Amino acid sequence: MVPQHAHQWLDRKPQDVYSKPNREMMTESEGAYVKRGGFLAVVLLFSMTRPVMAHHGTAGYDTTSMTAFAKATITEIEWTNPHCQIRFDVSNDKGDLQHWTLEAPPPSMLAPREWTRKSLQAGDVVKMEFHAAKNGSPFGIIQRVTFPDGKILRAYPDRPDSKTE
Repeated sequence: MVPQHAHQWLDRKPQDVYSKPNREMMTESEGAYVKRGGFLAVVLLFSMTRPVMAHHGTAGYDTTSMTAFAKATITEIEWTNPHCQIRFDVSNDKGDLQHWTLEAPPPSMLAPREWTRKSLQAGDVVKMEFHAAKNGSPFGIIQRVTFPDGKILRAYPDRPDSKTE
């Protein structure tokens, strides 16, 4: 069965085919289809660019030296993309509890360095080495985790110019 509006397309002249589309010949359902297609194209474009927009540099962190806490208590691990998050607590010189958040590479970059989803668990007490935020806020980029038994997990290849404070 031929749709009712098929004659509109079949009766077109060659100049109609190669000229600007005649919007008057488009039915409401076809117009909605075109609008929906345009909307979907925009959504697709933005969904593909999201990972690029999510990535950022390290300008806000002091990458020339490392901060270390010998007794950091892990409170939470987020094993997610685009970056894993490690949260831990430490006591400062006054005995006040500080809550820190460190950014780590995505799971796909940690796995080849022997990290797993269960490498760190809430309650683990470890030594954390990281590049701290320049503005003094409790954020940083993880470099190494050292366990009480001496096992070390590296998030990135060691840099020879990094010094632990």
